[in-house]
Amino acid sequence: MKSGSYKVLITTLIIFVLLQSLLSLDLRTLEQKKIFIPPPKDMKLFTFGFNDLFSSLLWVRLLQDIHICDQEREQGTLAPLKNGDDPLSEILERQMPAPRCEMGWVFQMLDTITDLAPNFYTAYADGATMLSVLVDDRIGASILFEKAATAFPEDWQILYRAAYHELFEMQNPEQAADLLRRAGEFGAPPWVYALSAKLYTRLGRAEFAKTVLEAVLVRKPEAATVERVRIQLEAINKALQETK
Repeated sequence: MKSGSYKVLITTLIIFVLLQSLLSLDLRTLEQKKIFIPPPKDMKLFTFGFNDLFSSLLWVRLLQDIHICDQEREQGTLAPLKNGDDPLSEILERQMPAPRCEMGWVFQMLDTITDLAPNFYTAYADGATMLSVLVDDRIGASILFEKAATAFPEDWQILYRAAYHELFEMQNPEQAADLLRRAGEFGAPPWVYALSAKLYTRLGRAEFAKTVLEAVLVRKPEAATVERVRIQLEAINKALQETK
C-alpha cells in the first residue's frame, strides 16, 4: 500500500472512532448544555501530515462559538472613559474588572490551530482580537498576540492590534509603546509614533521618545498625520528643557 493511501486510511479510521465516541454521549446532556472539549495540545502528533486540513476543520468549528467563554464567569462592568484632558491616565489607572475567561476553550482552540498552521494569518489577527474584545480572555489574547507577532514580525496591523490590547486591556504601557513603535516602522500611520512617544515619556524615557519622533520626521516629513508627531516632539522638548 502506498504511503499516501496509508495516511488517508489512518485518518479516516481516526475520524470514524471520534464520531463513534460522539454518538455514544448522553443525548440529554448534549441537549442541556453544549460541551466544549479543547483539542489536545500535542494534536500535531496525530495528524499524519494533514496539519492544514485539521487546522481548517478546527477553525470552522471554532467560528460557530468564537464568542463563547466556557468558564461561566460573570461579565464585569467597565466604567466608560470620561474623555478628559489626560485620557492615557484614565486608561492606565482605571479599575479593570476580573476577566470573564482565562485561557478557555476559544484560546485553546486557537493555540492548537496556530500550532498546526503557524502561518494561519486570520486565526492570529481575527482570533486574538476576538479573544480580547468578545471573549474577554485577556491572558489568552496576550499569549496569542505574542505568538502572532513572532509569526508575522513585520505586519503592522497585527502589531497595532497587539498594542491596543496591551494598552487598553492589560494596562501595560511599556509593551504597548514598543509594539506601536514597531507598527510604525512597518507601515502604520505616523500618529502611532506620537502615542508611543507619550507612553515612553510617561515611563521616564523622554530622551528615547524624542529620538523616535525625530527619526519619523526624517523618514516621513510629508505624511498627512505628521503634524501630530511635531506637536508631541515640541511637548517632549519643552519637558526636557524644564528638567534641566
